[in-house]
Amino acid sequence: MESTDQYNFSIFSPRNRHGRKNRNVIISMLLIWTVAVFGFQILLRVIEKPTPEKSLIVFESQWPAAQAGDMQAVDYRALLHSLVLVKGKNVVKPEDKKILSGAISCGAFKVLPDSIKPQIMSGISDLQTYKTELITANDEEYLRLKIMIAETSKMLAVTSGEFSGFDYGSLEAAIFVGSLVENHPDSFSDEFFSELPGIMKLYLTHNQSPLTDSKFLGFPFHYFYTGVFLLILFIVLCIVYNVLIEWRLGKEGVVE
Repeated sequence: MESTDQYNFSIFSPRNRHGRKNRNVIISMLLIWTVAVFGFQILLRVIEKPTPEKSLIVFESQWPAAQAGDMQAVDYRALLHSLVLVKGKNVVKPEDKKILSGAISCGAFKVLPDSIKPQIMSGISDLQTYKTELITANDEEYLRLKIMIAETSKMLAVTSGEFSGFDYGSLEAAIFVGSLVENHPDSFSDEFFSELPGIMKLYLTHNQSPLTDSKFLGFPFHYFYTGVFLLILFIVLCIVYNVLIEWRLGKEGVVE
């Protein structure tokens, strides 16, 4: 006959009937938690589909004509908007940023009239000089350079805004001005831009499914499930475990 006052417990080698029941409850809880966490992620991967952002559709509609140099068929403002949208993402790799900056600069000089191109080019050069000097500047020199950078950036944004479509003061205008570089290919047919379509597709394509598109209690369902429901489920499992163990102890007459 098994003793009811043995409290030693091993989940791998239970020493009595109470230990085996306790182990079974723990394993059941772990299985429920595992299925709830990883099963949902697996389901997401199974039913998700790559979905392009609207900006990718715009880019892909403009890119062939831009690469062919057909000025009449390209909406360079729309093309610039899609490029700036990607450049503003904080997950873009440094090497991809260089290509995007070159593309933005190339597109910008396609829409700018010849009358302001020298002014824009001078401003880009000054801005780069100020940023380089800022690295080693101290005290008053640092503050002066910060002011010069702000004034030059404003000049570039205001001067180009009418043609680029980015209004001064907007986030897009700041990204646009910060992306302009002096040295860039003059044509989108240049080999430098060969990887641009792949870069745009990489950052403008996202996996979506009914679980990510639908909402529950005002939250995207996948966010509610992982950020709220799983937390509640964990607490409920802890409560259920304690209730079951208390019931088992009482049934078997184990006294603490």
